[in-house]
Amino acid sequence: MKTEGISLKKRFEDFNMEKKITDLHSTLKENRRQTLARAALTSIQPRGKYHGYDVFTWLDAPVSHLFSTFESMPFPIHWICTLDYFNVVVDSAYAQFPNVKGVYLLNDMESSQVINADCQGVDSVSSALSQPELIGGKGIIMLTGCGAQGLDAINEMAFILKTIHGI
Repeated sequence: MKTEGISLKKRFEDFNMEKKITDLHSTLKENRRQTLARAALTSIQPRGKYHGYDVFTWLDAPVSHLFSTFESMPFPIHWICTLDYFNVVVDSAYAQFPNVKGVYLLNDMESSQVINADCQGVDSVSSALSQPELIGGKGIIMLTGCGAQGLDAINEMAFILKTIHGI
């Protein structure tokens, strides 16, 4: 009878160990899936064409990578950026933007000390895209942002492109 009790106890312990291992595997798989999903969202994304321009979006871009990308792009860049991300860039001691022809700050028309002759304030992505210099041409449109406002801007851009291309 004692051997049967030990045997049942051993089987119960083995079952609990297998369950813990299974739970650990499930947790690891889920964490990996979430990490890959975040990486896909926060890396530079080609979005297609907008009236001759190649369009890219980038959420939460590391500032140093953004500038390397600006320097490596072969055509002039029209940079649409949320004001909060632009402040991150400026706070990182970047004031010169290589290969950038125009900067359009999405700031819901709030007053900003950042906006000057080199930067235009716009209230939406569609407002930025309606600027005369972005109607027909050749170059790159780069949309960057961070947080919820950046994600909203990227979603607006995706919607505009889907509407244009009928996808």
